[in-house]
Amino acid sequence: MMRAKARAHLESLKKNSKYLFYTPNGKLEQFIKIIGEDKHFINLLIAANGIGKTAGMSNIVANLVFKEKNLDWFNYPLFNKFPYIKTGRIISDPTTISQTIIPELHKWFPKGKYTTGKEGKNYEYKWKTDADFEFDIMSTEQEPKEFESKTLGFALFDEPPPEAIFKATISRMRLGGIIIVVFTPLSGSAYFYDSFVTHKDTITY
Repeated sequence: MMRAKARAHLESLKKNSKYLFYTPNGKLEQFIKIIGEDKHFINLLIAANGIGKTAGMSNIVANLVFKEKNLDWFNYPLFNKFPYIKTGRIISDPTTISQTIIPELHKWFPKGKYTTGKEGKNYEYKWKTDADFEFDIMSTEQEPKEFESKTLGFALFDEPPPEAIFKATISRMRLGGIIIVVFTPLSGSAYFYDSFVTHKDTITY
């Protein structure tokens, strides 16, 4: 009887909390470790298409904002005890938001442990979890001024944004936080490569 209950519980978790069973590839495993150790303010994952960047991004967010953690791959200080304000933001272009990011978040997030709201937008803009985290999803087509209204603890960019939006986001980290940028090589704005990717002080792994 106990074994049957345990198996049923495990199957329920696999179905309803997929992020607990996520396994990253080598590149993403290394990046998760870098983020989890929380040694850098701005963290860049530069990788070709097809390695599972969106799935990796979704699972990074899931292990930040939910109580239960995937201890096989996310057993690091930042995930176990988030030290910053529990408010975050995901930023991308409108098509990627609606067609890729939102479906991927729903795929991995635990059912019944979060809520979403559109708040006047045509997509699920505001997300709240049972661990008292909240984050919003904003478009790179929004005005930079719209990015200046909230203190953040984390921000995740899918591809480099316009410079004004990136600077506005950095200023939102006034109480400390972490910035994650996931993108493909040779994409994004020239300012981003000059300031971060090829900068002499950038540490590569």
